[in-house]
Amino acid sequence: MNFKQQAGIAAANLVQSGMGVGLGTGSTVFFALERLAERQKTENLKFFGVSTSFSTTLLCRKMGIELKDCSSISHLDLAIDGADEIDPNLNLIKGRGAAHLLEKIVASLASKLVIVADSAKKVKNLGEKFPVPLEIMPAALGLTEARIKSLGGTLEIRMAGASKDGPVISDSGNIIADAKLGLIKDPVALCKELDYIPGLAGHGLFIGLAKEAFIAGEAGVECIVSNASIIL
Repeated sequence: MNFKQQAGIAAANLVQSGMGVGLGTGSTVFFALERLAERQKTENLKFFGVSTSFSTTLLCRKMGIELKDCSSISHLDLAIDGADEIDPNLNLIKGRGAAHLLEKIVASLASKLVIVADSAKKVKNLGEKFPVPLEIMPAALGLTEARIKSLGGTLEIRMAGASKDGPVISDSGNIIADAKLGLIKDPVALCKELDYIPGLAGHGLFIGLAKEAFIAGEAGVECIVSNASIIL
């Protein structure tokens, strides 16, 4: 069993019968889904999930995990998701998979957001490795680009690549772009600036949402809670 699998299992073991659980996207979350499907069979675990992406929805259908539509839910007990960057305060950059808007909605519905990831995702400051993903309504593209420029950054529309012409489009029909802003020394302030842009449907800064993280590394699985950590 590799450490990413151990991290996913540790998060999945937090789920109790009767819970509503947000289910994120990514390779480590996949192991959490596998464990949840196994617990349904071996422990008669009964819960429902809310998916954050079409890819997760397909996996849940394959694994027999009951799903409910996000629009019909006002509260979740727990959400399990991955991250692209994690700082020491459990602030996150998410959105390389272009699902960050729905992921943030689901995370905000949950009493507790638990992150599962590998140690390469840990950074001292957000922005060390990745830009901030944005989901932009088409009419707001010019405005958003101007606002990002005023913040000292540049905006790059994410292109779909060889398999499809044109930009990456989110499940909600918006344009996915990346804001290159360098090291983010004050993520709280930047989050507020991005929140104020009309037509910017969502951004990949997750500030103050994560409560716990299981981080897989060479030494094992590190559990981080509010700046304290232990190796499982």
